[in-house]
Amino acid sequence: MSQPHDAGTGSLRMTLTPGALVVLEGLDGAGKSTQRDVLSRLPWAPPGPRFIHMPSGTTALTEALYQVTEHHPIDSALARQLLHLACHAENRPSLKEARGRSGVILDRWWWSTVAYGWFGGLDGVVVEEQFFGAVDMVWSGIEADVVFLFAASHTDDRKNTEAILHGYRWLAERQPGVAVEVPDGDIPFVTGFILHELDRRGLLQGRGAGLRTPDGVVAPPGSRD
Repeated sequence: MSQPHDAGTGSLRMTLTPGALVVLEGLDGAGKSTQRDVLSRLPWAPPGPRFIHMPSGTTALTEALYQVTEHHPIDSALARQLLHLACHAENRPSLKEARGRSGVILDRWWWSTVAYGWFGGLDGVVVEEQFFGAVDMVWSGIEADVVFLFAASHTDDRKNTEAILHGYRWLAERQPGVAVEVPDGDIPFVTGFILHELDRRGLLQGRGAGLRTPDGVVAPPGSRD
C-alpha cells in the first residue's frame, strides 16, 4: 500500500485507521491534554483524526456547559458526574460520525466518570446498578480500540486520591487487551510510546523513524534507546 506524502515537501504523513477510537485517560495533571495537543500537531494525512475532549465535546451546548463549570465548579460530585454524562450523551452522534470518517483521539471518556465519580466518593451515595446502568446507557455500542492510562500525575491535585487511581486500575484490569499504562517520561518519549503502540496495534500507517511537530518537539520511536 502506498504511504501518504505531503505534495509540497515530500515528507511522510500518518493516517489513523478510519473507525479507530483512541482514548487518553487517567489522573488530572498526568499529561493527557499535553499529548492530545502534541499529537494534533503531527503530520497527519488529510482529513486527519478528530481530536475531542470530554465532557466539552464538539457541540456548542456542551462546550458552554464545560466552560461554566470550569469557572464555577460544582460542589456536588453526583451533580457533576451526571452533568458530564449528559454531555457525553449529547456528543454521541458527532463522536460516531467523526470515528467513521477519520478516527478519533479522545481526551477522557467514561472511565473518568467511574474513577472520579464512583471511586471518588459516590459509592454508597447512589445505587450501584443505577450509576453503572446510566454509564452503560450512554456509552453502549461505543468501544475503544486502545485506552492509554496516565497514572502518574505531575501536579499536586487534591482530587487525585489513591481511591481514584485504584478505580482506574480496576477498570484497566477488566479490559487487559485494551488498556495500556503509559510509562512516566518526558513529552517526546511519551508521544513516541503512544505512536509505537498505535503502530503495533495496526491503527497507524505511514509512521517514519521519528516525527517533528511544527514547534520542534520530536516524537521518536517508542524506545529510550
